[in-house]
Parts: sequence; structure tokens; C-alpha cells
Amino acid sequence: MIWFLLICIWCWWLFMDIEDLRQFLVIAQVNNLQLASLELNKTAGALSKVIKRLETKLNTQLFDRSGRNIILNLQGERFRQYAQNIVHEFDQVLSEFGNVSNKIKVNITGPSVLVQFWLPQLIEKLGKDNCEVNLQVDWEGQALNQVENGMMHMALATQFASFERSNNSDLTSVVLGETVFRVVAAENHTLFNDYPDGQINCSQLQDYIFACPSVSPFCGIKRGVGSDGWQDEKVPRTIGFRCNDFSVLMSLVSQGDALAYVPDFIAEQYGLNVVEVSDINHVNKEVIALYYKPSKAAGWLNKFIHSIAK
Repeated sequence: MIWFLLICIWCWWLFMDIEDLRQFLVIAQVNNLQLASLELNKTAGALSKVIKRLETKLNTQLFDRSGRNIILNLQGERFRQYAQNIVHEFDQVLSEFGNVSNKIKVNITGPSVLVQFWLPQLIEKLGKDNCEVNLQVDWEGQALNQVENGMMHMALATQFASFERSNNSDLTSVVLGETVFRVVAAENHTLFNDYPDGQINCSQLQDYIFACPSVSPFCGIKRGVGSDGWQDEKVPRTIGFRCNDFSVLMSLVSQGDALAYVPDFIAEQYGLNVVEVSDINHVNKEVIALYYKPSKAAGWLNKFIHSIAK
């Protein structure tokens, strides 16, 4: 099977420059030559020639033109899917048969809160000396799109994000862990003066203000009153701060100015104390996974995923 794949990629490479395909994918992503030129550090004229070269070889128009604007058409969308798979497999084949001393370029994306926590563990598995890691912070929906479109190798996201996607997605995932949301506070918060053991009920909880994100720290969408998974319609609380930046929110909590409802790994990361709310029944859990596009070649990606899965 692998030799058949090699032959297919080699034949394609003879017919069409692989770098043309890479540049086409960026152009198709943004549908704008000027934006693509900034990202690729190429002139818009050079990228226009790439499109013309591909369309001539394929004898097919890939973009519809409207003045200076270009829009990927149906034929172009079909070709993009082929190009994504070809570039992906080509890179993994080179990784399998190339020089093992060469550094691999690894592109990882995901929400900031997930990247900050999970990145050290991923780098440990990748090996610092063997790779050059390119990080891009995106909300999880966009992060998954980036992997699917071939712009990124891997995305950190919750399983809930994948459930909201089309069943036609060709991404695969490996579960990294599960997180449970907790009410947290800094050790110097006044709550611990009143309740040294950190155990209170829902009624008592209303005496203390919360800091809440303006949107979900995972998907960037406003979800519920506090956008943090707390069921405010069932258990009201006092919200004193709303932040569109999660690091600012955590600064307020770390300084003892507010409580927050966050994943347990965030509490651990910031050295916060858990507040046990005795009469709350709801448990908010999220499964965190690493999403990637599988390859038939035994390149660095499959080896890395195997090490994570173990």
C-alpha cells in the first residue's frame, strides 16, 4: 500500500510543483491574493501566476473572478480537497524516508487556555531538539478547520466541538484527558476568612462576586449568562466582572478580587484553591482531545500520535 502511495505522489510531483499546491491552499483559504501574499511573503503577481499555472495544467478554472476579487468555485473546492491530501501525504512520506537528523516543522493550534496547559506535554513527546513548533491560537472551531484545510497539523479542542461539526470530517482524535469545572479562589480571598474549610452552600455563594468570560474560553461563543458553563438559571450568582481576555480574568482571581468557575487544570496552573459548593448537583465536564488528519505513511505524525496514545 505504501509503495502505491509513493508512486502516486511521485507521479503528481513530476506533473505539478508541490509548492504550487501549498500556495494554492493558502490562497483558497483567504480568497484574497493580497492577504495570501502577506502570509506567504510573495507578491500578489507571483501568486496570480501560481493560479494560472495550476488552471492551465488542469484545464480547469479554480477561482471565479469579480474585478480584483477571487472566489474559489466548485471545481476549485474539489481540487482543494485533493491538494490537501497530496501535500499532507507528501510531507509524511518525506518524513518517513528522509534524513532523521532534519528538524520537523510542527504546526499546532487551539484555544489559548488549552495550548498553554497541554503544550509542554506535547513538546516533551515531540522532543525539543527534533522539531520546530509553530503555534497559532484560534478558537476551537477555527482550529479544527485549520487542520482540515491543511494549514495546521494538529488542533487542541474539546470533544464537544467535534460533535458540532459535519459527519463528513476526515479528522481523527486522541483523547488527552478530562477536565471538571470548579469554583476557585485565591488563598487570600475573603471567603476563606468566613469559611476556612472552603465549603459553602449556594445561598452563601451569592455573597461573593464572580469574574466571568464574555465568551467561552474554548469556542469564543457567548454561552449562557457567564459563558463559563455555570447554570445561572438554576443557581444564581453575583457577577462583578466580565472579561474578554481570559488572562485578565485570571489576574482578578489570583489577586483575590473575585471567584471564577474554571477547568480544574486552570486551578492547578494558577495555584488556586477549590471552593466546594455543597448543594450543587450539576457537574460540568469537558473531554480534551488532539485532532489531526491521519496519514498512510509512517512519518513523524503517526509516530507522535502513537506515543501520545500510549
